[in-house]
Amino acid sequence: MSHGTGLDAHGRKGAVMKGARHRLILSAVLRCAVCLCLLSPAAAAETVVAGMIGAPNAPSWPWYIGMQKGLFAKAGIALDLIYVPTAAGLVQQLAAGSLDIVADVGVVEPIHAVEKGAPVALLRIIGQVSPYAILAKPVIASIKELRGRTICIGGLLDINRVYLERIMQANGLHDGDYDITVVGNTAGRFAALKSGAADAAMLTPPASLFAEDAGFRNVGLILDYAPDLPFSAMDVSLAYAKAHRDTLVGLVAVIDSAVAWFNEASHREEAIDILAREMRSKRDPVARSYDYLRAIDYFARDNTVSRTRLKNLIKEMTALGDVKDDIAPERIVMPGLARLVD
Repeated sequence: MSHGTGLDAHGRKGAVMKGARHRLILSAVLRCAVCLCLLSPAAAAETVVAGMIGAPNAPSWPWYIGMQKGLFAKAGIALDLIYVPTAAGLVQQLAAGSLDIVADVGVVEPIHAVEKGAPVALLRIIGQVSPYAILAKPVIASIKELRGRTICIGGLLDINRVYLERIMQANGLHDGDYDITVVGNTAGRFAALKSGAADAAMLTPPASLFAEDAGFRNVGLILDYAPDLPFSAMDVSLAYAKAHRDTLVGLVAVIDSAVAWFNEASHREEAIDILAREMRSKRDPVARSYDYLRAIDYFARDNTVSRTRLKNLIKEMTALGDVKDDIAPERIVMPGLARLVD
């Protein structure tokens, strides 16, 4: 009996020790798993919902570089891109909280929004000069020949309209000398030109190059008429900026890195491949777009915002009646994230 009892006690003791070891091993395994999850970039990544106009395009090149080269992932950011048909729609969704940022839109949009009291701000200039060209039917040889014609632009209260005024007035044309039709994105404007619904359209590359290849005539580069006006910007919801400042610092740094990568000549072929995949496009027009954007130094290289250039744009908008007041640039840029310089 005593021997049997001793074996029973020993067995119970062994079972208890064995169970304890199992629990310790299991606990250690679980702790390692938790640590690995915490260290995993995918698990740590914060999703940022970003809006763009229409469809993939050349002026948004740094964003596609950032995604395909893994720059956002390295910064702990999972970018969720949403395409919206119009610039105004993008900023409306931003103000409503449906978007965290607008990745790339005309600089006039945050100015309009701020004037109306919307809780948004300009975070970074993306396009520091205009890449637009006016493409017209083959029978139209110059801007002056657009008198009495229909021109397709992005909006009546839009960066397109500001640029159109510059180029038309420089060629002796004024409101009433031509008709305007509005399509909110470049692909739609090119479609209007091809269909004959418009005699001319304001297009960015590579759509402007597609149009040239199709026989349409390039009658003017906006850059020749408006070199002193900024083109596009990244905007942010004030509520999102308040709650996610560190994420935005990382986001801006990614775009800085992507622009630097784009401008490195040795990356030309890979950069072309990246956008051609995004656009599902032929490679040649994308290659020409790359060369053009580099030649005009299109992409802003950091988060500095020129006060002078911003005031130039506000002045143009005020003259058009787009805004009622001469808004101070300090009201437009995101304090502590965008760096306003003279």
